[in-house]
Amino acid sequence: MKGKDMALRVAGVIFSLVAIIHFLRVLRRVPLAIGDIQVPQYLSIIGFALALLLAIWMFTASKKAR
Repeated sequence: MKGKDMALRVAGVIFSLVAIIHFLRVLRRVPLAIGDIQVPQYLSIIGFALALLLAIWMFTASKKAR
């Protein structure tokens, strides 16, 4: 089970980093465009919330996998 625990922790760290990036984009109001399309800030708020929830889920699951 040690491999599963490590995989869940790594996933938790990755989701945490994604959440931090979304949070910083909203906090600093960094504009983002994909081609000619401007990506609205509210998508980063949603991305932050989802990534944070997934990170919490991965860390919780890693504790249960021990």
